[in-house]
Amino acid sequence: MKTNRSFSDTPISGVNIVPVIDLCLVMLIILMVMSPLMNTPNLPVKLPEARTKETQGQSITISYMPDGRMAVNTETIEKGELPNILKMLLKEQGDDVLVIIGADKEAVYGDLTELLKIVKQAGAQRIALGTQQIKD
Repeated sequence: MKTNRSFSDTPISGVNIVPVIDLCLVMLIILMVMSPLMNTPNLPVKLPEARTKETQGQSITISYMPDGRMAVNTETIEKGELPNILKMLLKEQGDDVLVIIGADKEAVYGDLTELLKIVKQAGAQRIALGTQQIKD
């Protein structure tokens, strides 16, 4: 005996993935717009100018202000926290990662040498001083 099945009783043979793809594309666009904004440091450091080439690969950025405030990558920290945070980041990313020190051009030279000493003691093998490109 055959029974008459209504249209609503038939099983769904496929899943509509168009809304999922639309959502993924929107999330990708949001990520692409927000990622450059998330990598800017909290401290507005005025770097000295020089002719340099851009770094490639992973790096750790330390920003230093003349009044003693500092940030590692995007997090503002206290000076006493720097060795522990730097050791942890070097352990995670490897000892050969480039540590870039972006010190304000008005920072005291003695503070900068102390900062270099702390970075070396934390185990950094490659250290660079951050500069701004000279505008032609």
